[in-house]
Amino acid sequence: MIDFVISVTAAEERRLKEFIGALRTSCKVEMNPVSPFSNDTFESEFRSKLLTHHCFMGSPLFQESFDSAFIAACSHAGHKVEESADGQRFWDVIIDGRRISLKSSKAKSLRQDTLHISKLTEAAWIQDCRTASKRREHTRRLFKEYCEEVDAIVQLRYFDSLHRYELVEIPVPLFSQIMDIGREHFAADGPTINIPIGKNPPDFTLKLDRSDAKVTIAKINKQLCLVHGIWQL
Repeated sequence: MIDFVISVTAAEERRLKEFIGALRTSCKVEMNPVSPFSNDTFESEFRSKLLTHHCFMGSPLFQESFDSAFIAACSHAGHKVEESADGQRFWDVIIDGRRISLKSSKAKSLRQDTLHISKLTEAAWIQDCRTASKRREHTRRLFKEYCEEVDAIVQLRYFDSLHRYELVEIPVPLFSQIMDIGREHFAADGPTINIPIGKNPPDFTLKLDRSDAKVTIAKINKQLCLVHGIWQL
């Protein structure tokens, strides 16, 4: 029986018990010792947010709720945090001087060994380009700007069938290889290019999605990324 110091209604007491029960849900945690977030304060704060959404609210930690949880955990752990201004295009938060783009995915098609970013960024020009030269020119310009603006992408992945969350960092310098891609690989209206050319499996796959005017990065080799932590429910 949980005793509450303050006076609460019967309904409030039930919700409080449910909330505390959610926070105490069994959760096996594996933090990577080389991760800058591998400390008890970050992990416990992030886990409490994760369990609040997943077990109390009944929905996976995702999108804005993930962004909020990650930023709060960094702040409580003593990292220097500066959130982006409204309208900032490529990144969401500066952590200890590093500009980070926050992404999340709960797609059923998630794979263990590769990562997928459905929308790295919007790119209206994809629908307007009619030649390989123009597509290559715009792509190179976009990624030059992106690589100058963003230091890393941190993605939270939720594997529904495994009841497991995984926090992974994708190094943005990986995308600099796009600068080396020849014009002939941009011939299709919506090209899909394995990078680097000829490597199997590739480091990643670049997709220019003409229907949705967005840039997708698929099949990112997880071995090239940093897994910060795993939360197994």
